[in-house]
Amino acid sequence: MIKISTLSAKRLLIQLIFFFIQNPFISNFFSGRPYNGFTKSVCAPGLHCYSCPSMAFGCPLGVIQYVIKYAAMIPYYALGTISAFGLFIGRAVCAFICPFGFFQELLYRISPWKNENAGLPGGFRYIKWANLLILVLIVPLTGLAQGFCAWVCPSGLIMAGIPIISANADLRASIGMTFYWKAALALIFVIHFMREKRAFCRYICPLGLIFGLFNRISLLQIKLNKNSCVNCNLCQKKCPMGIDPRKSVNSIECIKCGDCVRVCPVQKKTDSL
Repeated sequence: MIKISTLSAKRLLIQLIFFFIQNPFISNFFSGRPYNGFTKSVCAPGLHCYSCPSMAFGCPLGVIQYVIKYAAMIPYYALGTISAFGLFIGRAVCAFICPFGFFQELLYRISPWKNENAGLPGGFRYIKWANLLILVLIVPLTGLAQGFCAWVCPSGLIMAGIPIISANADLRASIGMTFYWKAALALIFVIHFMREKRAFCRYICPLGLIFGLFNRISLLQIKLNKNSCVNCNLCQKKCPMGIDPRKSVNSIECIKCGDCVRVCPVQKKTDSL
């Protein structure tokens, strides 16, 4: 048995380890050329860009859109990867493995204007549902574009677009309106990341939503003993997703980071893996 509180206490270290496992080619940023070896055919579970120079793996969300758009078929491989991780740890992928989730947390840590109580109205959380249904599924199905990757995903611009264009003068001459649109959107996202914890995960990310669908049935579960809860509210204050774990533990919104368990003064909340 591995306690989630133990994982939570070492979460930064775990995130760093997974970041470098997924991004072993840091030197590629100087050349602006993405790695295109055999591991790129393997999906890592987190959100990242296939074109990121340092990334060694493919993005399941990008693969889903690509296969739907160009092959007009069900993306079994990407869905299988998501399902395997989802059934094992659910949305804990977001808390421990996802490179872009890690990026958000780093920005928030160094931010001079972060706000522990920041949060948009609950209705904004449905944006990720719209992104999944419209941009990830419907738009690629029409053959128009890989909707989410092409028009929204800030990881693609920050981790791939900007580094590649910065290192390649010829590409800078071909910058169009889509680049400027995504740059403006990414700037808005980054500013909000520095104010509100995990803002992209809360409102925008369709991949996190898919993993969240596995939360109730995954092997990794956070268990709440309501009889021993003293309603101190520490868990809600600590939650990076802005939810009340007493009401929403293991819900679609929960990333199973274990921060709520770690700060709980009553040690009768346990988990198993």
